[in-house]
Amino acid sequence: MSYESNESELDAARVVSYVTGRRIEPYDECGECGDFHDRSFPTNGRYDFHHGEDGALEVTLATSSVAERNERGWNAYRTPQPAPGLRARWHVTVDSTAKAKAPRGRKGARGSGEFLKSVGPALAELERRGVSALSAGIACFSDPVHDPACPYGALRRAGVQFAMAEPDADETGSIRVSVLFAYDDMPTVDERHERKKEAEQQRKQQVQAGRKPIAEEATPDPSFLGPVLWSVSPSFVAQLESRRRDDEQKEAEILRVLADRRLSESQIAARARKIVDERITLARTMTWRVQLPSQPGPGPKTANAGTNLIDLLEVEFSFHPDLATKLRKADPHRTRREVFFWLTWARSSAWHRLTRHGLVPPDRAPKLPAGVTGVWVGYLADHTQVLHWDTEAGWTCHLLTGTLPSSICQR
Repeated sequence: MSYESNESELDAARVVSYVTGRRIEPYDECGECGDFHDRSFPTNGRYDFHHGEDGALEVTLATSSVAERNERGWNAYRTPQPAPGLRARWHVTVDSTAKAKAPRGRKGARGSGEFLKSVGPALAELERRGVSALSAGIACFSDPVHDPACPYGALRRAGVQFAMAEPDADETGSIRVSVLFAYDDMPTVDERHERKKEAEQQRKQQVQAGRKPIAEEATPDPSFLGPVLWSVSPSFVAQLESRRRDDEQKEAEILRVLADRRLSESQIAARARKIVDERITLARTMTWRVQLPSQPGPGPKTANAGTNLIDLLEVEFSFHPDLATKLRKADPHRTRREVFFWLTWARSSAWHRLTRHGLVPPDRAPKLPAGVTGVWVGYLADHTQVLHWDTEAGWTCHLLTGTLPSSICQR
């Protein structure tokens, strides 16, 4: 379900040109001729298009990198794969966390057909038993404890959620796979994966610079520490010190009774001082402290397939600050600086929710970063309408009823 970057940029340019009636001129590398129309400035860090005489336009995809990555892992299985031992055509649905490797024989494939090897025999056993469909709700399939020979257990371990067989006249069995995604299976980014990538990049830069990679500090950063937990309050030790003389007198009285005139007054006083000293010293040595971690503040705003459109756009801007950075570099006379977001299949739910309600978002303005004055929103699978927002008109739905320009390259 991927979409070529150049194609999406050109489609966005055609849509904006059709809606506004203004000329769109490539500023970054032209997706049609492959050249730069304007070479008067450095080519790095450019936005995508000039929009008329006073506009700048940047185009991007709003998607889930996690869902896209998992979906690509199953690309080889979108078409039926031969499965020796099967007589029917099986359509199998797996959950988004299931792992796949490319079937043996695909050019450049590293995998060894492990999915087919684990699922094929299990499906063959179901065929032998006369079973042509299964789902995660059946009793045996839902049981976490299985006999290793149980076909349902093998399918469950492989991540299969549903499976259905269609008769094949030639009895040449095959397996075709689709992936089942839930809303929370489609976050904007895999934050843990991104942190690992960033740490690895820093390590490589340190090695290239001839520096020894610095290990992460085991001790917490003091700036992120919260309240202090004391075993004994420091004020308690101070209180013991303030009443030292009274405590010595009490201990001396106890010693006089216990000694029954066997100790002199000087010996009783010395022993009383020692007892009180030891008590205060013990309290002081026990007065350790542990600084507790502070409550984590609100982390970066995230989004998934259940996020509404406006929140989704704000998250995309937070994760991709380069969108605004490019537009801020525009010439000062280009005051109309906008970003066109194409929603991919992983964000289709945000679009469909609007479609059911007339395709106009709630009366709420998105919080745009400095340097951005408006946004366009379209869905790659819907070429009939597009949304636009700016500070003057708010949200507007534009129907694409006519013919879009065939080309935006004037060369």
